[in-house]
Amino acid sequence: MIRWFAKNDIASNLLLVAIVLAGLYTAFNKISLEVEPSHEIGEVEINMRFRGASPQDVQEHIVKPIERTLRDLPGVKLIDSKARSGSANIDVEAEEGVDLRELRDEVETRIGAINTFPGETERPEVHIPNTSNWREVLTVAITGELSETELYKTARRIENELLNLPEISRTDMRGNQPLEISIEADDQKLSDYGLSFEDLVGAVRRSSLALSAGSLRTPVGSIMIRTDGQAYTQDDFAKIVVTAADGAQIRIGDLATIKDGFEDAQMMTRFNGKPAIMIDVLRAEDENAIKISDAVHRYIDQTSDFLPSGVGVSAWDDESIRIRGRLSTLGNSLLMGAGLVLLVLGLFLRPMLAFWVVIGIPISFAGGVLLMPYFGLTANTTS
Repeated sequence: MIRWFAKNDIASNLLLVAIVLAGLYTAFNKISLEVEPSHEIGEVEINMRFRGASPQDVQEHIVKPIERTLRDLPGVKLIDSKARSGSANIDVEAEEGVDLRELRDEVETRIGAINTFPGETERPEVHIPNTSNWREVLTVAITGELSETELYKTARRIENELLNLPEISRTDMRGNQPLEISIEADDQKLSDYGLSFEDLVGAVRRSSLALSAGSLRTPVGSIMIRTDGQAYTQDDFAKIVVTAADGAQIRIGDLATIKDGFEDAQMMTRFNGKPAIMIDVLRAEDENAIKISDAVHRYIDQTSDFLPSGVGVSAWDDESIRIRGRLSTLGNSLLMGAGLVLLVLGLFLRPMLAFWVVIGIPISFAGGVLLMPYFGLTANTTS
């Protein structure tokens, strides 16, 4: 092979050019650019909330039904469950070689078929743990001397606008008080309609539910079907029907005052001395950390003049600075190394020989970059 390329210099040069071009294409289109190396943990994680429940209730009404339905699931090595006050965490460890996405879909389908969960439970969250979820690319701070409600609404709008950017697919809001909807019954109105507080509670339990309607098997996998009647907003709860008499429907909004606010939690977040809500911008599997950072900074520059008076938006803790520094160091080292090799070999050997040795450095680098996706490698501060 070496003898053939030595005799056919045109083919050799074409191969070198092809390696460089393919390496450049791979570097800009195929390799994920992240700050820290990420990998999937070989398990499927299930999180489910059960408001106001003791660990014993969580164990009885959530953990045991889920364990029973997953017990005979193929590809499962171990099921590790934890019951806490108000929530359950279940880790389904997969056997070697099992496709985690197929396992996750099957877990979602089986859990969705359970119809014995109490009404106070929330929809289970099923996902594959990935270390990329543990560290944000950067954080956006929304600050302002506003009420909690107004600051939250502004932060929620900004979060939705960030998610509409093509470079961003995942965010996580923190620093705000937990949301709470309170229903304050009017005793006089209940008495006028001949109803009790228990009737009000029963209507909420019956009507604010998200139930499974089974699953549909298709050639590409199982599709879970749900009937979504869960109430989430003040208007949703106000429209819930308590009873119907003489063709007239009596709704919760007719019997009670509904307030959409926050829990009485002792928590305060400040940024530069002002009340703040933080939005962590995270990177998904194939997204580029530098492109995410650039998109966020462009968004802040474009929208700062259109925000309500007294509201500020700032980027903070930008981890992409580290990868930018490493890439800059790599480029400078490549140029310095090539220059030194060209100088030393050109002085003591033939200049043409020095030139071809220097050419071999970027070609070798491009060849390594070309193979990175096939070995599951990404560009990060370690690689």
